[in-house]
Amino acid sequence: MSEEEEKQTSLDAFSGPAPRTLNLPSQQPTISVTNSESSTRYHDLEKLYPDAPVPKVGGGLVIHRATLHDLTGVGQLMDWLADGEAAIVRMEKLMNRELELQTAIEKLNLFVETDLGGQIIRLTDTRLMLLPPGCRGIRGVESEAFAVETTDFER
Repeated sequence: MSEEEEKQTSLDAFSGPAPRTLNLPSQQPTISVTNSESSTRYHDLEKLYPDAPVPKVGGGLVIHRATLHDLTGVGQLMDWLADGEAAIVRMEKLMNRELELQTAIEKLNLFVETDLGGQIIRLTDTRLMLLPPGCRGIRGVESEAFAVETTDFER
């Protein structure tokens, strides 16, 4: 073998600076955890701004999520619906208080469906969706406005 060919296959021919190494923390046997005392303070925006103004840009629908703990929360739900906003309400807290649950449902039904002309939809056993006037819940894609019926193809 010639000297030129030997240099090409020999690792000794790569004389120069040592190869660069990368520090990979995931490849180290133990990863050290550092606790730094940070002066960063986090704020609960719901506590700072409980009644923050929500702008209605582009005519969109605001959907609130809420948990109804007792009858005192029904008034807030009614306010949202009267403002043209929707709400998804969790009812788990009232499920084992049958009289209070029935009273809340009757109040909501009277106000939302009878007075406002909105709609109440049962999503699950413990959740309701309250829709303001002008919004309607539909079941399944077959009821969608864009759904094509077979008679449309027969013409």
